Amino acid sequence: MSYSVPEGKLYNLSTIEEISHGNDAFVKKMLQLFIDTMPPALNELRSHYATGNWAGLGAIAHKIKPSIDTMGIELLRDDIRMVEKCGKEVSNLELVPSLLDKIDAVIYAIIEELKSQI
Repeated sequence: MSYSVPEGKLYNLSTIEEISHGNDAFVKKMLQLFIDTMPPALNELRSHYATGNWAGLGAIAHKIKPSIDTMGIELLRDDIRMVEKCGKEVSNLELVPSLLDKIDAVIYAIIEELKSQI
């Protein structure tokens, strides 16, 4: 099952712009960091789910949560927290595949959009 990414802006850079104090180079560096680090992290989520490493799943979800929050990706705010909770509590694991599909689809759509901006 795949997730259909909604039209429109999927992220909000106001937090990054606020902490950058008008430093465009800093904003670009943060966006490039997101582009570079998210695909491996998403692969780790999938790998931990596939191998039943629930602690690892929860830990990686916890690790990427600040990136999702800082990028203002409201669409995934609750989803990444649910994946973290499922992994840490080893509960509701049947929800994880569809959550990962959504997270992957939205993050990769954002990455494509960011690549065209920087």
